[in-house]
Parts: sequence; structure tokens; C-alpha cells
Amino acid sequence: MESILRTYLRFVDRLNKVMGYILTLLLAIMTALIFWQVFSRFVVGSSLSWSEELSRFLMIFMIMIGASIALRHNELIAIEILLEKVENLSKKVVVITIHIISIVFFVILIKYGYSMAQSFSNQLAPGLGLSMKYIYLALPLGGILLLLNSLACIVEEIIGKGEK
Repeated sequence: MESILRTYLRFVDRLNKVMGYILTLLLAIMTALIFWQVFSRFVVGSSLSWSEELSRFLMIFMIMIGASIALRHNELIAIEILLEKVENLSKKVVVITIHIISIVFFVILIKYGYSMAQSFSNQLAPGLGLSMKYIYLALPLGGILLLLNSLACIVEEIIGKGEK
């Protein structure tokens, strides 16, 4: 059983590595777009009508992907006073409980994020002409990634960090 759980941890860590590369690519594209927007507006005198909108959409995906990676590395904002007050075994119980509560939220995010994406499928982004469905799919995507990483954190609490 433990080997299956460690395999799951390795899978999530590899997925996070791929997501990290995608995050880097999205940041590079967004930076280039914003640079070109500023350059073309002030030097050339005309700018792309869709670059600001695309940058905003890329930022939404970056936040959702980045939050899931940060969750896995315990780098999200947290109130740790309760964890500092409890003993070692109780600390595990508190951490696992927090992750279970988070998982409930992530399932809601996936369910209603997908519903929202479906309901906005006929609406188009004004600058890009792209269906808003694809932008709203960032919510269930982020929810799935957060769910996988939260489960990995629970597994790690149960079996220990050890070698992944």
C-alpha cells in the first residue's frame, strides 16, 4: 500500500514539474505581450487590441496553476498559531483535517467552475473573439490540480516525507 502512495506522490510531483514549465512559458508569453504592447503603443504609435486581454487570461491560468504548486510545497498563506500549540500527533490530525476541508472546497470549485464554463460558452472575449468557456475552464483545472496536491499532502502526512 505504501508503495502505491509513494507512486502517487511521485506522479503529483512530476505533474507539478510539468505545470511549473507551463507556468514559466505562460509568464514568458505574458511578459513578451506586455512588453510589445508598451513598445508598440509608445514607440510605434499603435498597439495590438487583444494583447492586454490575453495577458489577463494568461494571468488567471498562472494563478490557478501556481496556487496548486504552492499548496504542495506548503507555501500558501496560512494561520499557523493552532499548529504551533498542538503536539506532534495532533498536528498531523489538524493538518489532515485542514486538507480534507480544502478538498471539499476544491470539489465545489471543480463542479461549479465547469458549470460556469458551460454557461459562458456562447459569450466571446471582445478582443480575442475566443469563447469565454476556455477562460472559465481555469477554475475546474485549478480545482483538479489543487485537489491532487491536497491529496498528496495528506498522503505525505500519513506515510511521512521520506524518499518519494
